[in-house]
Amino acid sequence: MNELKSELGLVKNIFPVHHLVIDELYASDNDFMSLCGDLFLCSKIITDLQSEIDEKTVAMNEYCNIVRDLENDLLITISSARL
Repeated sequence: MNELKSELGLVKNIFPVHHLVIDELYASDNDFMSLCGDLFLCSKIITDLQSEIDEKTVAMNEYCNIVRDLENDLLITISSARL
């Protein structure tokens, strides 16, 4: 993900060759400024969602390991039962 320090910084990071035009448009064009803001917000949401996904993936893997352990314990109990 691109650096999310500022709207202008993000756009310049994506389009580094055009940094002078970006500065000019950002200072003079409200629509361009709005587009930069929208891009910044969407990029921030993506970063936040990715963090949530990563956390949930860790939790899911832990639960999968617990389920596997429980299944093994059940199989041992079932296999050793003498009814």
